[in-house]
Amino acid sequence: MNRVMSYLQHFFTAKRKGHDVHSPFVYQLCEEVFYNENGFYDFGKLKEKRERLLKDNTTLKVNDFGAGSKSIHSDQRKVKDILRKGNSTQLQAELLYKLINYLKPSQVIELGTSIGMTTLYLCSADPTKKVYSLEGSSALLNFAKELLADHYIKNCELIEGNFDSTFPNLLERIPEGGLIYFDGNHTYEATLRYFNEALKKKNAHSVFIFDDIYWSEGMQKAWSEIKGHASVKVSIDTWYFGMVFFKEEIKEKIDLKLFI
Repeated sequence: MNRVMSYLQHFFTAKRKGHDVHSPFVYQLCEEVFYNENGFYDFGKLKEKRERLLKDNTTLKVNDFGAGSKSIHSDQRKVKDILRKGNSTQLQAELLYKLINYLKPSQVIELGTSIGMTTLYLCSADPTKKVYSLEGSSALLNFAKELLADHYIKNCELIEGNFDSTFPNLLERIPEGGLIYFDGNHTYEATLRYFNEALKKKNAHSVFIFDDIYWSEGMQKAWSEIKGHASVKVSIDTWYFGMVFFKEEIKEKIDLKLFI
């Protein structure tokens, strides 16, 4: 199913505002995260930074180890184009911030730093928690490093290299997965591979978030297999994100589509 058709299907079938959501856990997520319209102090300054970067004509030479970009075909990319076409939107980044603020995961892992704008949201949501952000392109990572330094971010460790090696190596040295945001290498094979790696460190409090689950037929297939995994107790499809939770107290699998 192509992206347009998948969006139309989602638009007409997804639940809104938590209506008819019977799980107390998911209902609270709807109330406190997905449909919480309360502003956070950080959102203003982060929005200002995003707007400045959307005018930034700095050109970076990007080494792409994943599926690449559907809209930017050159390895020479302007910062403003990377942010507009290859990063989480403001709505998506704020949702990630609210999710961290509410769930308070033990730590956060991001696969796909890019220029670091989403990383800023992840780090700002709870400065007491460590954020590990992985990126394959040195140009992107160096830009992100400066961006984080400009905002005095102290709780982030940037890791350069191919996810095939850096992600397993990171998992070996941390006690548990916490919140993991998969936003790099949008291929079926890589997504399933990283999911299976992450399962080794999941627990009842873990949450895995997959970006662009309708990016391609391969990603749709990967999402279908991930949410059907025996260890997944709750899956939430927001169209742009797919989230899975491992709450052991939930005995019957919950599979929801939410319009946000």
